[in-house]
Amino acid sequence: MTALVWTLAGCAATPTLGTSSYRFDTVSSTCRQRPETCAALAGKEFTQTPGLTVATMGASVRETLRALERGEQERIEEALVRCAEQSRTEVLLAHRRDFAGQTPTREECKQMVRDASGRSLSRAMQLGMEMHAAALSCAARELSSLRPGGYSLEPCYRHDTQNGGTKVITEADVQALKQSGNGGELQGTLVPDVVIHAGHPAQAQAVYDFKFPCANVDEAPPWRKYPKGHCHQGLHQGELYEQALGVRAVRIVPRLGIVR
Repeated sequence: MTALVWTLAGCAATPTLGTSSYRFDTVSSTCRQRPETCAALAGKEFTQTPGLTVATMGASVRETLRALERGEQERIEEALVRCAEQSRTEVLLAHRRDFAGQTPTREECKQMVRDASGRSLSRAMQLGMEMHAAALSCAARELSSLRPGGYSLEPCYRHDTQNGGTKVITEADVQALKQSGNGGELQGTLVPDVVIHAGHPAQAQAVYDFKFPCANVDEAPPWRKYPKGHCHQGLHQGELYEQALGVRAVRIVPRLGIVR
């Protein structure tokens, strides 16, 4: 039986899209009403905050930027694995009364609970969200020392699978879209957990995603596969990360470490 895993796969929730005509280079009617909030997704740049487009960088430049010294990469990965392990341990200890001090079973992972806002969700999702948040906080502490200015946590990308173009959407643009009621324009965007880069998220050198199985497992959880009807249907997260950023995507799993 496949382990229950919580993964975050977009700048916003990504419900199934019911039409095959959805295109990344088409601005919706809501964006036409508030174009200043949708510039990033319309293929335009705010003049005061110019961005980088991955596809426009020359091949030789990209290869140079991707070179990550082996010793540095090992230190980064060791730190991220520690973050995953510590986060899982901390969250399970905080919920130890729920599982009689033991690791949750597969059946317990399926149990439905309510979060602080009253939303119903599975125990696996609840624990996974808490572990994910703790791991990112830990990663921020570690990488601020190991890689100052050379990493991003949950950067947002818009990738066009038809022409191969990839564009970074800044955090300011993401928040502007959400606050203006145009958060739906973020459907289908990609948000890897950790991107190591050469000074800008468009200059990716390594990509990592935390995966937190609810119950103990002996095999790494698979990448999330996008379902039929989704704008990325048939592909999985790892494939899209690699297509968009041109570097191999890696999973980080408690107890299993780095899974390539």
